[in-house]
Amino acid sequence: MLSIIISSYQDHYFQQLSENIHQTIGEGFDFEIVKIWNPGKVGICEAYNLGAKEATYDNLLFIHEDILFSDTDWGNRLVKVLQEPGCGVVGVAGGNYYSYVPGSWWNRGYSKLYFIQVDQDNNECFNNNISERIKSEVKSLDGVFLACTRKVYDEVQFDEKINGYHGYDLIFSLKAAKKYKNYVTNQVLIKHFSQGTLSKEWLLNIIKVREIIGTFPDQNLDHQLEIANFYKLLIHLKNLKFNYKESLKICLKYLNPNKLGFINTLKAINRLRYL
Repeated sequence: MLSIIISSYQDHYFQQLSENIHQTIGEGFDFEIVKIWNPGKVGICEAYNLGAKEATYDNLLFIHEDILFSDTDWGNRLVKVLQEPGCGVVGVAGGNYYSYVPGSWWNRGYSKLYFIQVDQDNNECFNNNISERIKSEVKSLDGVFLACTRKVYDEVQFDEKINGYHGYDLIFSLKAAKKYKNYVTNQVLIKHFSQGTLSKEWLLNIIKVREIIGTFPDQNLDHQLEIANFYKLLIHLKNLKFNYKESLKICLKYLNPNKLGFINTLKAINRLRYL
């Protein structure tokens, strides 16, 4: 019923997660765990596509190995969401606005979350803003947990033009959002034991995703969010050590008055002197 695909490079995490899945997924629920041993040999997109080829069930779940499931009998509940008409990719964290200016999915005011974040001191923070709803529609999803049917996967797949370990979730979920409805669900609760890091690879990959995906014509533009993301882009370019020529080339591509608003575009031009 469910193939769980894990790109693994830390065996102690994998063993701990494997035991946890067996204990929590639900008695009598049919599943398999497909382990792709990947100590930096291939990017996540290639690893997940390899795992999907090995998978035998019609429902697929791609997860990080540094998580644990916190509730029980979640297998049937997850599959029930996946079987709803028009369902694309289901996750536990995502955003329902895809910014014209390249950036993360966690835009202020648009994020949907249902998971427990555990920090290095073992402090737990329960992120939950989807209330009592079973699911909340989003466009993009975080890669810690990505579930879909085989049918959806076959139409979308992980785009191997996105190399490395960043942006794979964005391209996968956004491609699905062009055809289906993606959701953050409260039918599965996980604990996540690490936090992502932003790197030069991350920024280059999300820029590449923007070039591949384009825009969503049905989305109402949020000019204030777009200019905020433009300012964040400037900060990322500086902090991640892009040179001036690289930074200017990237910024000029997204100086669009139709997307940022005329006044905001003038403000953005003024900020370019800080590159």
